[in-house]
Amino acid sequence: MAYASRQATSTRLYRLTDRHGQPHPVLDECFESLDLALEAAMEWLEQQGLVDAKAEQRDRERQLALQVGVEISTPSGSWRSLRHAGFAAWQA
Repeated sequence: MAYASRQATSTRLYRLTDRHGQPHPVLDECFESLDLALEAAMEWLEQQGLVDAKAEQRDRERQLALQVGVEISTPSGSWRSLRHAGFAAWQA
């Protein structure tokens, strides 16, 4: 018996996490793209005074990586980490 490959019909969603890998206490919502999720996180960081809106892009991205993690939904409905908060891999 041949099995047809199952195509993923569900849309991938993104969500933000805190430093403990839990859904972010303030930014706990689903985003349709990684860019939208990161934009929301950066805006929140600016509002909290955790990042200067006038800082260099590299410094802004570093603060974002230190403060907020990102997960992506799977076709089965669970979540997988793309990046943990506190992980700052950037080029010097």
